[in-house]
Amino acid sequence: LTSIFVKSDYQLVKINLKDVLYVEGLDDYIRIYLSGNKSILTLMSLKAISEKLPAQEFIRIHRSYIVPLGKIEKVGAKRIEIAGKEIPVGVSYADEFFKVMDKRTS
Repeated sequence: LTSIFVKSDYQLVKINLKDVLYVEGLDDYIRIYLSGNKSILTLMSLKAISEKLPAQEFIRIHRSYIVPLGKIEKVGAKRIEIAGKEIPVGVSYADEFFKVMDKRTS
């Protein structure tokens, strides 16, 4: 899987997964941040988008954020950094996230 389609502005928009920096949940909408300072707003839940994204490449780290593992630049105790943006790691997602990161670093 290299791309997905989402509805935005009454049309289907193709999103190349390699361009996704992170996905942010905003109530009933999500904003998908892409490289090149672009973003797409779509009426969809984080749960719905997470089902479309490949689980081995993307992980939910907070109730409001899904990130691609390959784009993470820095990992702290309660935050990560992607493209200069700090993103919090939620308490209920931390254990799973750090298990995955341990596997990637060993």
